[in-house]
Amino acid sequence: MSLLALTTGCAGSYAPIRPDRIATYQASATNSPVEFGYQYDVLRLHGNKKYVKKEAKRGYHVAAVRVTNRTERDLNFSRDLNLLYGDRPIMPVGGTAAAQDLKQGVAIYLLYVLLNFNVGGTVNNTTGATTGGTFVPTGPFIAGGNMLGASQANKNMRKEFEDFDLANRIIKPGETVYGILSLRENSVAPMRLELRPGTESTYVPATAPVVLPAPMPAPPAASPRRDN
Repeated sequence: MSLLALTTGCAGSYAPIRPDRIATYQASATNSPVEFGYQYDVLRLHGNKKYVKKEAKRGYHVAAVRVTNRTERDLNFSRDLNLLYGDRPIMPVGGTAAAQDLKQGVAIYLLYVLLNFNVGGTVNNTTGATTGGTFVPTGPFIAGGNMLGASQANKNMRKEFEDFDLANRIIKPGETVYGILSLRENSVAPMRLELRPGTESTYVPATAPVVLPAPMPAPPAASPRRDN
């Protein structure tokens, strides 16, 4: 029974990532039409050990991101922007699909049904069998509690991944939005966002203020001439 508990473990909870509350993001290019910041390893940073294991097993890297639209038009995240991973474009996995891939098992905790105890009784030293005592059916309660916990944690993760899914998200001029990107990549790389061809013409880059020279001082007034 101890081997069962060791190999199965207990259900893990899900601590929300909350991208909109992350204080520091790694910024990409400055003075860009789309300001972009990201943070990798957010599942581990928030203590989601069960999901970190799934992330590694499934070949994912989950990142929180911040996007600010500096253009003068609405931008559709999927249609108008290219997400570059290193030097190549990539497409994040949708929030619902990623949550399905990363969810922890639920049915596995049915094994805890076998984890019952016998209190009291007499042990036969020859056969090792126990006679008498009181049978305590703890297994079903342990199994049920873990199954409910795992199911609720999966539900919480899925909801947050869907709430912060940036697919086809409309970003207004000057608006900052936050998201969770699930990337099927073997290693991490610098990320950046670029406008797709045909969208650049709407961007007016910021310019430094023009400093005008100080006006020249007026010449002193000529003193009146005196005739002798």
